[in-house]
Amino acid sequence: MYFYKNVYLMMKLKYLLLLLLFYCLNFNTFAQFQDSKNLSLDEKIVINHDLMMTEPERAFNQFEELEDQAIKEENREAELSILSRKTWFYVRKTDLKKAIKSAQDLQSKAEFYNSLHWEATAHGHLLEIYSISNLPEQAIEEFEKTINLLNQSDKSGDDLNNSKAITHIKVATVYSGEGNFGMAKKMLIKADKYISEIKNNERRRKIRFMNFSNLGVVNMELNLYDSAEYFVQKSLLLNNGKEDEFSLNQFRNYVLLGQINNKSKSHLEAYQYLKHAEGMAPRLTASLMEKDVLYEELAIAYQALDSIAQAAIYFNKNKDIKIELEKSKNSSLHKIIKDELLKEKNYSVYILIGASILLIISSFFIFKLYRKNKFLEKQEKEGEVFLKQNPSIQSIDVESFLRLTELAGKDEQAFNVAFHAQFPDFYEKLLAVNPKLVESEIKFCTFLKLKLSTKEIAQIQNIEPATVKNKKNRIRKRLNIPPDVELYYFFNKF
Repeated sequence: MYFYKNVYLMMKLKYLLLLLLFYCLNFNTFAQFQDSKNLSLDEKIVINHDLMMTEPERAFNQFEELEDQAIKEENREAELSILSRKTWFYVRKTDLKKAIKSAQDLQSKAEFYNSLHWEATAHGHLLEIYSISNLPEQAIEEFEKTINLLNQSDKSGDDLNNSKAITHIKVATVYSGEGNFGMAKKMLIKADKYISEIKNNERRRKIRFMNFSNLGVVNMELNLYDSAEYFVQKSLLLNNGKEDEFSLNQFRNYVLLGQINNKSKSHLEAYQYLKHAEGMAPRLTASLMEKDVLYEELAIAYQALDSIAQAAIYFNKNKDIKIELEKSKNSSLHKIIKDELLKEKNYSVYILIGASILLIISSFFIFKLYRKNKFLEKQEKEGEVFLKQNPSIQSIDVESFLRLTELAGKDEQAFNVAFHAQFPDFYEKLLAVNPKLVESEIKFCTFLKLKLSTKEIAQIQNIEPATVKNKKNRIRKRLNIPPDVELYYFFNKF
């Protein structure tokens, strides 16, 4: 949103796209007051909102007092707003057990107060939690629930557009984790459409300041480095020069510029941006995920600049952070999967996450990812050459082949019957190799047997070509096909 998932890569993306926003009553900026006792509750909440973006731990310590005052004054909107912020704080700290509990509290209170808007907010937090927990189907279900509740709520104007924008930004993280950066980009562009309809200039500026950073992330993952830098620079232009200069989003911008410059081989510029971000990290109480990305990129920059000793220091820091992060995440996931909120216990996903965590601990995944991408490119080129040299299927006539390809994208049941008639032993042979193959994998194998290209399969299944390539790699692993055996050749002889 998983075909084959590189959990470390997904954790990086979830950090980079992690929403640094939360729903609050008022986004206007107030000056710091000398005597907070003279402030109204709404004014205190606004100041607390800005503090969350610069000193989150300090802001969190104010929650209990603010919540008590909200209950005493019977200010339901303020009470629900504080519960939402508390959930966001736990999500950012990757304390998913407390995040789940906080989201449950928010949902229960919202239902009790009959507030569809805040009920939608609770589902929006669950969307984020499921996304981090590597459960994309559940996350997308929460996205749909959130949008439906927002459409039914009594909110309108800026409040509604702000909430819809935030929800689309959150679901973009799910698609990014799936490797579907094209869909993630569409969601962020749709979010920007809602943002543009926000009339309050300061409110619009704050959320766009962050969403432009998100657009920078997906464009970078699409290898559109100029576009990525364009959006980050647009985000920087929205910096108000005050608290934004030392905010979490500004920290993200510097890290992102470091990544972009590392990828474009401008390692000195990358180093300068990343060191700036490193200087901000202690004040912001940077999370493990944030430090993970920062240290890795610094190690890459130092290595490219021939500062081997410094590179080794940051590679070791990165390794220590990665181990600490996965221990924390692994512990949380055990408890989350047992939670009643996860009614569909997807054990296969859980096993995959566990295996991936072991893989993360054992090696530096940036190098593994690089090798994997090179391998997929090599596979794809070899497949194209084989299809050009062997365009036809010897055991089937042209008319039958054309009928099968036509049925593949229109009538699944008729396709299965027709395919079985042409290749009666195919399914049995597949299951003999791996009896644990699921229906979707078997269907994908039939496309390879018919020598359909990556582009043709993508059109039939309405997915991205990159997804097809990853599925090919997964099938290779599931059937234990050696790396030196071309995939189409294997199925041609199968």
